Amino acid sequence: MNLLNFDFDERIEYAETLPARCYTDAAYLVAEQQRIFNRTWQLVGRLDQVVEPGSYFTANVGDEPIVIVRGDDGELRGFHNVCRHRAGPVAQGQGSCIKKFRCGYHGWTYSTDGRLIGVPDFDGVENFDRNDFSLLPVKIQVWEQFIFAKLDGRANAFSLRDFLEDIPATTQHCRVSDMKFAERRDYMIDCNWKVYVDNYAEGYHVPIVHPSLMREIDFQRYRTVTSRFSSLQDAPIKAGDDPERRYSATAEQSEALYFWVFPNLMLNIYPDNLSTNLIVPVGHDKTLTIFEWYFHDVESAAAKERIKTTVDLSDEIQQEDIWICEQVQRRLKSIAYDRGRYSVKRENGVHQFHSLWMEFMEAN
Repeated sequence: MNLLNFDFDERIEYAETLPARCYTDAAYLVAEQQRIFNRTWQLVGRLDQVVEPGSYFTANVGDEPIVIVRGDDGELRGFHNVCRHRAGPVAQGQGSCIKKFRCGYHGWTYSTDGRLIGVPDFDGVENFDRNDFSLLPVKIQVWEQFIFAKLDGRANAFSLRDFLEDIPATTQHCRVSDMKFAERRDYMIDCNWKVYVDNYAEGYHVPIVHPSLMREIDFQRYRTVTSRFSSLQDAPIKAGDDPERRYSATAEQSEALYFWVFPNLMLNIYPDNLSTNLIVPVGHDKTLTIFEWYFHDVESAAAKERIKTTVDLSDEIQQEDIWICEQVQRRLKSIAYDRGRYSVKRENGVHQFHSLWMEFMEAN
């Protein structure tokens, strides 16, 4: 079946949105795993999870299990969390000070640099070279304190910096590496992952769906700036003192910065905190969104109160987004809808996302 048997116009003024079946047909997610998620940089963890030699954690990129480990030599490495014998798990959860990985199925063991070092009860096997059965590596790169992985290193030559583009320079004042993890919340949503990304990529819905957020930002000056693999929604924070509002501008930052990085990472940067939002497809109509918040101060009483205020507002906005995304997913199956049009002023970020989706889905 040709999944891309429709036209897509790169000119937003003439373009139609993706057909509804791209969100409702499970066949698209199978192709997306190979063509998009395997070929892009995926946020998988933090450096503070692998500080000491022998420390490790497991993660997933789409439906592919991986393990990130700090080797005995201090090097950071990533591997597919798949034993080369009969596909058992070589690591579970996270840990520290290990000297080797041991498969939980038949006990094959691997060094922290991926070499196969132990093969119990394998006498008599002919033409078997342990060097041919090392753990398969995963390409990893780091930005600030965040670890990214890419499964298919052959797909293209784009580095993590290529994907992040201007984000490191724009966020330099935040001192992201110095921020400390404060809280994580997971949300399971009954919608296709692209419905959620579409929703994030535009501020068009803010006046209707997010009344609390509207009180915080100057919507008339809200704008979306697109780059090659990312976009920035610049939301100026309203001036003046208002006890009903929860954000205050600073000399260094007078706006909320909402970055999106293709295909499924959001970075929400406010004057005093940063949150990551990772969008993980669980099924063609079910999505896990993982929120993590970071602050410079997480210990003081004032900081804990500020964290609570921030997380509560974010949760309120998230519940509103969940409601509208689930409503949209249901209606994408309606016989009354197939394709829509874009607001040139407000939905250039959505059009960019769909353009990149088409580019990667069409690539061999």
